[in-house]
Amino acid sequence: ISARWMWIAKRWRRLIAAGQGSCGSLYGSGIRQAGSRTVVVLGGRERSGEWAGASAKMMMLEDNSAGDHPLIVQWTGDISLNGRYCEPPAYTALAENLGAIRGRLGEVDLRIVNWESPLWGDGGVNTLKVPRLCTTRDAAQSIVSLGIDVALLANNHAYDCLEAGFANTIRFLDENGIRHLGAGGSEAEASAPLLLSRRGRRIGLLNYVACDTHPSLPEGAGVFLNMLDPERALREVVELAADCDAVLVHLHWGVDYFAFPTVWQRSFARRLIDSGATVVVGHHSHCLQGQEGWGKGHVFYGLGNLVFGNIDPSRPWPAASRRAAVAQCRLAGGQVRSATMIPFYLEGDLLREDESPARAHALQGLSKPLSLPDAQYARYFARRRMEYELVGKPIRFLRDAGGVIPALSRLRWRHLRRIGGLLKNRGG
Repeated sequence: ISARWMWIAKRWRRLIAAGQGSCGSLYGSGIRQAGSRTVVVLGGRERSGEWAGASAKMMMLEDNSAGDHPLIVQWTGDISLNGRYCEPPAYTALAENLGAIRGRLGEVDLRIVNWESPLWGDGGVNTLKVPRLCTTRDAAQSIVSLGIDVALLANNHAYDCLEAGFANTIRFLDENGIRHLGAGGSEAEASAPLLLSRRGRRIGLLNYVACDTHPSLPEGAGVFLNMLDPERALREVVELAADCDAVLVHLHWGVDYFAFPTVWQRSFARRLIDSGATVVVGHHSHCLQGQEGWGKGHVFYGLGNLVFGNIDPSRPWPAASRRAAVAQCRLAGGQVRSATMIPFYLEGDLLREDESPARAHALQGLSKPLSLPDAQYARYFARRRMEYELVGKPIRFLRDAGGVIPALSRLRWRHLRRIGGLLKNRGG
């Protein structure tokens, strides 16, 4: 037995030597992806399954002993402190609540939020945009207790309070040490990546907003957004990956209140990973969507509303929009070592962790279809989208209107045209 262990130790030393003493090189040469399988290469032979998992843990220990500790990065869903959150009792309670949530989430290297609520400026608003999400400085201060490092600004509400409101928002973030990206006073400023250093590693962040989320910026606006041009985004990921240890891409996109990414979203997110992105994170849908590992990276398609005031005081958010998640990844060796979603829900105006087995099962249900082959996922998406448009939306329409007769009075030709288009296209 002693001779056998000596032989194993000798082989292990050879593997480390082959990595030239670098844990990054050791990861690259020792572990590779084969489809959805993790394959560990040791002594020229490939192993997988349970043995591979044990060997991967051994390599993680070796990696840590050399000082290359994994980076822990967290992302929250949409944040908007509009409506009732502008009232002192609400934002005071929220500050305490988020301080407690921060303790539950633990210390991380980077915490990133999607900031959808610009501060009021001089009272002016973007009349082209409805609804508008505006908040006060006092209300915004409540979110600082969460421990935010980066705010994403490429979204469809950045210009709600015009140039003065945008300037106040930037000033507030800067004064609280919160970095930001995705919007600015020029195209160059809006499209610039954010480069950060954590634990001696270089992290590049990108943030885009899709046109179909309707930012509604008027011609001549003094605020610019980093609009999503897919081919440009892919080029920028390639360029950033050549100069960074990790590339984090954030996309404001998707279908409102719908729990699955479109066929194109799934395809494009995977292309971003293939181009060098480490993690891709989506926002905007106001409900939870699934997650999937792809290659060496990971995709979170939608994280829901973390804290979001009611758009209409008479119409509270539906139950699906009161559920959210905090996503977390451990990054090492240019790869995602682990990924998880920590579920929460809004109870009144405050955030609570959702530890129920049903919620964990529901999150799995959102992610499972993402592994389907392309043609099968296209059919699955088309069916679920049809159910949503022809059943889910009409039920919500009836509830919000207060019954069948009031709903009929609110019916417009655009609603019928929408249904006709879905029946004709039947796709995503």
